[in-house]
Amino acid sequence: MAKGALPKDGKKTHFLVRVWLAWTAIAIVGYARHYFESTHPFEWPIGSWPDLLSWLGCFYPWAVLTPAIFRIEERFPLASNAWKRSLGIVVLASLFFSYAALLMGTLLNFGVNYLFGQPPSLSGFFLQFPWVEFCFEEFSFWCTFSAACAIRHFIQFHRQARQATQLALEKSQLEASLRQAELENLRMRLNPHFLFNTLQNISVLTQQDPKLASQMLVRLGDLLRSALRGNVSAETTVSEEMALVRDYLAVEKMRFGDRLEILVDVAPGSDEALIPSFLLQPLVENAIIHGLRGMSQVGTIAIRAMLDGAQLVLTVADNGVGVPPEWSGESNIGIGLSSTRERLSRIFPGDHQFVIRKLDEGGTEVRIAIPYQRKDQPCEESTPSEQLASVDR
Repeated sequence: MAKGALPKDGKKTHFLVRVWLAWTAIAIVGYARHYFESTHPFEWPIGSWPDLLSWLGCFYPWAVLTPAIFRIEERFPLASNAWKRSLGIVVLASLFFSYAALLMGTLLNFGVNYLFGQPPSLSGFFLQFPWVEFCFEEFSFWCTFSAACAIRHFIQFHRQARQATQLALEKSQLEASLRQAELENLRMRLNPHFLFNTLQNISVLTQQDPKLASQMLVRLGDLLRSALRGNVSAETTVSEEMALVRDYLAVEKMRFGDRLEILVDVAPGSDEALIPSFLLQPLVENAIIHGLRGMSQVGTIAIRAMLDGAQLVLTVADNGVGVPPEWSGESNIGIGLSSTRERLSRIFPGDHQFVIRKLDEGGTEVRIAIPYQRKDQPCEESTPSEQLASVDR
């Protein structure tokens, strides 16, 4: 964390209570060993209240000094680049704190003796320095300093892990928002020329063939309802996506009549595979608008879905003029194809294929290969082959 293990003001009281309880626990564990193993009492009988309070008096000074030691460890960490300077300062601090703890413990022992009627005396402390006790205080200082370092690093690791989790969550939420925005954009991106031409054809057909015009209006309504429905999700099945393609092709079939032929081949098991929503419709639209432009013969659109090991392969092909021989596929692919390629790169980074190639027999094929994932529950709708059969009728 940016600062050490010391808490902010709002949690300082809890920190001090925990420090006091920790030193009390250490003192009691130490006294328990003293009680069961020691055979030579010090100033008071073993197990007596004065003996216990004198023992606690050796540890409680460190409960008072611990917050300051935590602050020193935070201010002069030994893991920094200036570790030599920090080590020198900490060593000097250890001498000062050890002497202070020794003096505080002596004063507490003096108070216990005075409280329980034993004549107190400080002459021994000043006449002969207690080096053994001082070494114990030094040991206590470095244990406390090490605990402060360990706690600070633990808090840093915990905070970094929490920040990493938060960043991952925010990234996931952002990606979900971007995908949803992308879906909304695709839903609203019905080709204006297609819509205007369809409405114009319907207007003409109302005079020449009212029945066909009515059918065309129904198909257009189904297409708009499918494209603009409010409960769209980021993923859909092949069969559900084909339902949207069916409505789109049905309208185009009425526009082009016998000049447009549609072939659909959905391999068993692939109809329930999950794919990004609105994946196929832009490809089919692109094949009709660009692939069959300027053709005098019957235009053919072939849509295939098949399984290839652990991958689902989708292809949309036409028998148009095809792409130029010098075309590299990196530019001039149009909004529909470029947005599809970008979506696949974001959803399946490094685990997909998106290939546009010219067919030997003429025309262009768009091939997509993505990981095969199956929907948990089977879809109740009819298969794509059955759905699209009505287009040719």
